[in-house]
Amino acid sequence: MGGKELLEKQYHRAGLFEDYIKEKKWPEAKHCYDTVLTVLCEAEAEPEIMLEFFGERGERGKILKEGLFKEELVQKAYYEAAVKRDGGYENKKYRPWQQEKDACMSGTA
Repeated sequence: MGGKELLEKQYHRAGLFEDYIKEKKWPEAKHCYDTVLTVLCEAEAEPEIMLEFFGERGERGKILKEGLFKEELVQKAYYEAAVKRDGGYENKKYRPWQQEKDACMSGTA
């Protein structure tokens, strides 16, 4: 699969994320987010692409620009799927994408 096809698949997943949120399919929505984040980190996507998908934060965590994955909805999916449904037993907690990417790049994810 080429880079363009890989990126198109991630745009499709971002659309599925929104559909799953509307349908309150929390685990599926969370899975879309986790998959796109992992794929783009592993592919070492350009910063512009990461910002398009995940938005931008300024100082003190203030959201400067929302991405395709709106942070409020991602947090809601994490809460509903991992905390509320599974009682918080999932190993992975929500972190802003910049922290997740840093962990991925350093091999500590």
